[in-house]
Amino acid sequence: MGQSADQIRQEIDANRSDAGQKIDDLQGQLQGQADHMQQQAKDTVDHARDQVQDTVHTAVESVQNFDYQQQIQDRPLLSAGVALIGGFVLGGMMGGGDGGNQQHSSGGSSQSSGQQGRGMGSQIRSAAQKSGLEDTFSNAAAALMGSVTEQLKGTLNSNFPGFSEKMDTAQGSQGSFSEKSKATQQEAQRSSS
Repeated sequence: MGQSADQIRQEIDANRSDAGQKIDDLQGQLQGQADHMQQQAKDTVDHARDQVQDTVHTAVESVQNFDYQQQIQDRPLLSAGVALIGGFVLGGMMGGGDGGNQQHSSGGSSQSSGQQGRGMGSQIRSAAQKSGLEDTFSNAAAALMGSVTEQLKGTLNSNFPGFSEKMDTAQGSQGSFSEKSKATQQEAQRSSS
C-alpha cells in the first residue's frame, strides 16, 4: 500500500545521493572538456607562433644567404636589363637627361668631366628616345612597379585585414603624411562604430 516515512526518507536520500553523484560526474566531465579545449587552444597558438617564427627565420636566412654575384653570373642579361631599367628610373627621378644643354668653356673644346658625362648621357637618352627603347623601358619599369605594388598590397592585406580599405582612404586624402594618417584613423573609427 503506502510507504512508510522511513522508506520515503531512504528513497529521498538515495535519489539525493544519486543526483549528487551525477552532478559530480557532470562537473568532472565539464572540467575535463574545459581543460582539453584550453590545451588545444594553447597548442594551436604555439603551433601558429612556431610557423611564424620558422617563416621569418627562413626569410631572414634567404636574404642573408642571397648571393647577388652568383645571380648576376647565372643571369647576365636579366641583370643588365634590371640595371638598365634601374638606371633609367633613377635618372628620371634625379632629373637626368638635361636635353643636351651643355656649357662650353671659353677655350672651346675643354669641358669638365661632369659635363662630358652629361653630354654622353643626353646623347644616349636621345638615341633611346628616337629608337623607342626609352618607351619600352619606361613601360617595363611601370609594369614592374605596378606588379610589385599589387603584390605588396595583397601581402599586406592578407597579413593585416582591412589594409586595402585604409590604403584607399589614404590615397583619397589630401595633405601631408600626418593628415592622411589622421583621415585613415578617423575612417577606421567610423567603420567600427
